[in-house]
Amino acid sequence: MDIEIKYNLNSVRVPFLNGSEEYKESESIVKRRDDLGNPITVTNYKFLQVPEYLLEHIGDQDLNFKGDAKNLFMTSNEETFQVKQNFHSNCVLLMKPTGLASIDYSAYTTQHSELELIQTNIPLDTSGLPFYRYEGDILSDDDNDDLTNSGSSIILTKNRLIASLPISRKEFKEKWKGSLLIELKDKSIKKIPYAIEADIMNLILVAIVSLNIDYTEIDYGLIKTKVRSLKDDDENIELLVTAILDKYTDLNRNLKMKEIAIFYGLKTLKQKCPFARRKFIDLNDFYMYWKESLPSYFNCDLDIDFLVGHFAKEIESEKVLEVDSKRLPATIQRRVPYLMGIQKTWEQKHIQPFFEELNEHKIKPDNFIMKFARRKKDKSGKYIVTER
Repeated sequence: MDIEIKYNLNSVRVPFLNGSEEYKESESIVKRRDDLGNPITVTNYKFLQVPEYLLEHIGDQDLNFKGDAKNLFMTSNEETFQVKQNFHSNCVLLMKPTGLASIDYSAYTTQHSELELIQTNIPLDTSGLPFYRYEGDILSDDDNDDLTNSGSSIILTKNRLIASLPISRKEFKEKWKGSLLIELKDKSIKKIPYAIEADIMNLILVAIVSLNIDYTEIDYGLIKTKVRSLKDDDENIELLVTAILDKYTDLNRNLKMKEIAIFYGLKTLKQKCPFARRKFIDLNDFYMYWKESLPSYFNCDLDIDFLVGHFAKEIESEKVLEVDSKRLPATIQRRVPYLMGIQKTWEQKHIQPFFEELNEHKIKPDNFIMKFARRKKDKSGKYIVTER
């Protein structure tokens, strides 16, 4: 068993399970004086409850404590747990043996709280990772805002990435598929940027159409061979194709048609009615542009509601505008007036995602909306949200 403790209670915040206590910065280190008046430092230990099933196999586990300024996590071989502090009225006694052949104990300490492990599922965070570039290609920052990170000199391997993330090795392996991360020959990890994802996606769909491949029986080998014939100026082309196919196919090698439609729909929103311009366009025109953005002869269903959380739609005129959530205010008090500045009346299903991402306490969605805006039902049965 390898237990690596990288953080203590002074370096990270441990949220309290009942949420009723305030965090104390010096909780784990207490300064006292001995009988002679000399200053001494006493370390307060915390009692950690470990699930029985984990204890049964603890010798086979690689246990690590990981954290940041907000949370502390423990990972095993297969699971991730968030560490939370639970205050209670019970007194837990931690006894220190004398080391002698007796049952007597020389010291003890009382604990009025315990650390508990709450199993959690943390997304694989790829933000801040270095981006991949085509060999010999110099892409300008204007091609995509995300590419500003492409020139990073950081050499990151899989093991270093796993060590830095609050996630177990098994979960990391599962989340790698579809993450748009690739491992190069030198073992470095790179993230596929939007511009390259769009380029390879087009080539993949062209290959599927030209080879007449069934959308429910995607053959990676055939597609990689075809794409390599279309773009042979990059030795990592097969890695790129595999990573993007992993994102847009399921475990049975069926194309995720809705996800593909969403990819091209978001691309069309940015190009035809970008948030910066604040110019709504007719919904029928948007559908036409959306269809034209797909490779010729590739067919999939298109529905504006696929893109909920990325657009505003006027109720009366049926016009749409991209909404870039990254540019929205980060607090609900500022966000609601900002959204109402875009349009005064929203259909609830279109505005709700912009509320939900700030609903930290998981209040019922309808109630959370009504705390900050008006909600009513119109004659057609739709719920409408307006400014107070």
